[in-house]
Amino acid sequence: MKPGAIVAVLLSVIGMAAVVMAFQTNASKYVSVKEAKASPGGSQHLSGLIVQGTMESSSAKRYLKFVLIDEDGETIPVVMHKLPPANLSAAPKVVAVGGVKNGEFVATDIITKCPSKYESEKK
Repeated sequence: MKPGAIVAVLLSVIGMAAVVMAFQTNASKYVSVKEAKASPGGSQHLSGLIVQGTMESSSAKRYLKFVLIDEDGETIPVVMHKLPPANLSAAPKVVAVGGVKNGEFVATDIITKCPSKYESEKK
């Protein structure tokens, strides 16, 4: 085999290994409130509903706080120190990305879920 071909194969293998490692490092799993509390820190996706009347936010301070309830009925305060998504008030379901710290889920991002967007129109 020619040295150039060997180098090309080696670089391809190294490149694919780097992509796999990057994916595994940045991937996070969906957890329940109970699971999030059991393994604080890290990168987790926490899905649930915002408990009505618990949302506080300040655009000036780049602050958002609310209580999230998961499908098991467990609750946890969620805090994020950046601007909230524009459609947060219209979204019944959210996914908080982050981890538990001092009893709160500290989110680095909030993803809104709006199921009505995907439902067909009723006739």
